[in-house]
Amino acid sequence: MSQTRRDFIKGAGVIAAGAAALTGMTAISGCSASTSDAKTEAKHTCDVVVAGAGIGGLAAAVSAAEAGANVILVEASQHVGGTSRFAAGAFGPRFGANWDEAYAKAPMSDPELGKLVCDNWASYIEWIDGMGLVTEELAPGSPYVWMGGKRPAEEGSKSYTDEYLQQFGEIFTQKGGTTLLGTRATKLLTDESGAVVGLIAEDAEGPFTIAAKSVILATGGWQCDKEMCTKYIGRHADLSQAQCVPYLDGSGIKMGVEVGAQLSRSFGSFYGHPQPWPTSYLNGIDNIDGYENVENIDDVHVLYYGTTEHSIQGMGIYVNTQGKRFVNEGLGSSLVNQEVMQQPMARAYLILDEGVREIIRNTPFCNAAVVGGDRIDHMIELGMTVVQADSIEELGAKIVAETADGVSFNAANMIATVQEYNEAAKAGTAETLDVPHAGVVPATPLVTGPFYAIPVVGGIMATFGGLKINTDTQVISTAAEPIAGLYAIPGAAGGIMNGDYWCVMSGYSVLGRISGATATAYAQSLEA
Repeated sequence: MSQTRRDFIKGAGVIAAGAAALTGMTAISGCSASTSDAKTEAKHTCDVVVAGAGIGGLAAAVSAAEAGANVILVEASQHVGGTSRFAAGAFGPRFGANWDEAYAKAPMSDPELGKLVCDNWASYIEWIDGMGLVTEELAPGSPYVWMGGKRPAEEGSKSYTDEYLQQFGEIFTQKGGTTLLGTRATKLLTDESGAVVGLIAEDAEGPFTIAAKSVILATGGWQCDKEMCTKYIGRHADLSQAQCVPYLDGSGIKMGVEVGAQLSRSFGSFYGHPQPWPTSYLNGIDNIDGYENVENIDDVHVLYYGTTEHSIQGMGIYVNTQGKRFVNEGLGSSLVNQEVMQQPMARAYLILDEGVREIIRNTPFCNAAVVGGDRIDHMIELGMTVVQADSIEELGAKIVAETADGVSFNAANMIATVQEYNEAAKAGTAETLDVPHAGVVPATPLVTGPFYAIPVVGGIMATFGGLKINTDTQVISTAAEPIAGLYAIPGAAGGIMNGDYWCVMSGYSVLGRISGATATAYAQSLEA
């Protein structure tokens, strides 16, 4: 659905009223006060300005430049790539590019946006390949490809992810685009009709204005905003670990709401993995200074992804601080993680025995080459907490004595829970427990010492709720009309996923490319 600035005028009054109604939503309203008095004279003028240079923002910026736009890309960090820099590098629609089949597995997703991603995935791969961005099939028949190509096995279990992303940024520059690093978008600018005509940004020298015919919000999600986490995810979600670059505070969503944008569905679910706790081993990479000073980005991948319970959680049992199982471990790490977030203090313990650990040692997926050897040994080497004991009874006592929240841990319940689980696992009746254990990995009795407990906290890599958009990536107002000149892609946009993930980097990428083209078409229509 396209819309010119003239078409927009008739809805401007309703949108203004909608924006006023949203002023009470403190968790998502308000931008930096320091920008409110910025001079209106533009320091930069362009056709399209893209706020955020993650994998989706890069696709949007290059797409707009290819369509003939004068494009400025602003990025808060000193590096392009966003949280995708941390990824293993395999991306694609998780359930395949046939939307009917994918929708059957992700039925709470937005059907129009989901179909858009699936239908455009093949052409997206052709597009990036045509620019010289290397991809490599993950495995025959897999919907995933490795960005940058797969590394040799001796170099690790990931692709040349960051090299790919930095090359993407260079391609944008080669196509005539301008990238402003260390620059944060803080406020949208509108004209008398309510159309978006640029934004206020801020760098080390202070705030300034970028005048533009259209704006694309690619600022990512809101997992670094603890107030929003608590409001939308759970009462203890402010204790969660944001597994992302430290800039994802929902700024794009807040800016959109200020000009009358409508919110999507899906604020209650997210993507991430249980994070070993306490997280002192992160050594500050989860704050701005620490992240900007990282010399080897693969180190961040290992800490947030390569050495977490992501790969091993289905082989033991999870208990909460009350010592009770609360989730079917066979659901997979991302869904287990969402249940961890709902527990007291967003906390849980993964209980393993030596028998399960031996399975982990001998399972390539669980001991990926990026870690090498024994993953649990590697966790200990990195300073992650792993409690070890010769019996389950001793393990309970050591959890209380050795973990920071042990005072609230019910060791007696944990011992009884393990006993009940073991009896069911031996009898082959684990699926009939009050909290069933079912999945690809069968229930394995925890009977061989030593025994282990890994404390975890819920982690958030990507949020699913954001600004409501249509299939042209136009931001929709509270009056259910597109806001002229304003576009957004996930995670600033939301609703494409709900419940479980299936298209994080691939969805951002496809919608980014579409957004660049549609925002440019709108900008060019104003010159006609």
